[in-house]
Amino acid sequence: MLKAFKFRIYPTDSQKQWLIQTFGCVRFTYNHLLKARQAYYLETQAIDYTLTPASLKKQYPFLKEVDSLALANAQLNLDRAFRNYFKGRASFPKLKNKKSIWQSYTTNNQKGTIYLEETYLKLPKLKEKIRIHAHRPIEGTIRSATISSRYNEIFYVSLLCEVPQKTMKASNKWIGIAYDPDRLVEMSTPLDITIPKFKQVDQQLLRAKRKLVIKGRSAQHRRTRVERVKNYQKQKRKIKDLYLKQKFQREDYLEQISGTVIRHYDYLFVESISADCPEGDFSIQDWHKLLAKLQYKSQWYSKKLVLIDMKEQTDPSTNKKSLELVEIGKQVLFE
Repeated sequence: MLKAFKFRIYPTDSQKQWLIQTFGCVRFTYNHLLKARQAYYLETQAIDYTLTPASLKKQYPFLKEVDSLALANAQLNLDRAFRNYFKGRASFPKLKNKKSIWQSYTTNNQKGTIYLEETYLKLPKLKEKIRIHAHRPIEGTIRSATISSRYNEIFYVSLLCEVPQKTMKASNKWIGIAYDPDRLVEMSTPLDITIPKFKQVDQQLLRAKRKLVIKGRSAQHRRTRVERVKNYQKQKRKIKDLYLKQKFQREDYLEQISGTVIRHYDYLFVESISADCPEGDFSIQDWHKLLAKLQYKSQWYSKKLVLIDMKEQTDPSTNKKSLELVEIGKQVLFE
């Protein structure tokens, strides 16, 4: 099975410059191929796959300075985006933006071109090794590496490894998990997991947005473009960081729920919900993200996950929908 290990890396100034250049070339390749396919699709209602990163290098020699596998993976990502669009799983592919908070590229491990050596990481095409904070040992064989950056200042690497499947000690316990708009999950057996303080970050966001409006008006009175006002740009970045904090809070909460459930239970009876369910602090999208984590973790550790389509509670004597999920799940598995 495949498992990713994410670490913080600390490139030197010259290495940062090379990584940022690679981000730009990957973004350029993706956007160039997308525009060409858009134009061809409007004319013929078909997709032209003849234009490749290799052919682009003849026209744009600067693409030769970066990792060729990163450019090839940009094309593969675009191919995947079109497949998802034609199968109705996603909207039409969009152009990548230079001003995005996150930039990234993916390269493959071919004949040991990616490896860890004590506190350093070797990447293809990069002569010098990058310092890495490997806070935990990796397992298995490295398949690929995804290098990402936030604001082109903070850098990370995610190493995708092929690891042997693990097994946990069988508990022979089961649990019902239903959707709850306020807590995300309603469980037949309550677990001690603290809900993140979303309202605290919401209040910080509200105050930060008010300050941004004030700074924007101040710049307007001075007849200065906001792009040139450092305080305005600094406040704008603070708002972006708060949105990221919200995102990380939710992701950590999902990891805590899925990890705790997988460790303590062998049978998971999970509600399958529709898109028209009511939403609260947690959305349907959050629920599907949790479901995806439960699915791949149950495969990793040989757990049994059963999706149960139950639009409404059918047993009025049962106080919680999750308890009814357990009863239905037992019937599905053991009868």
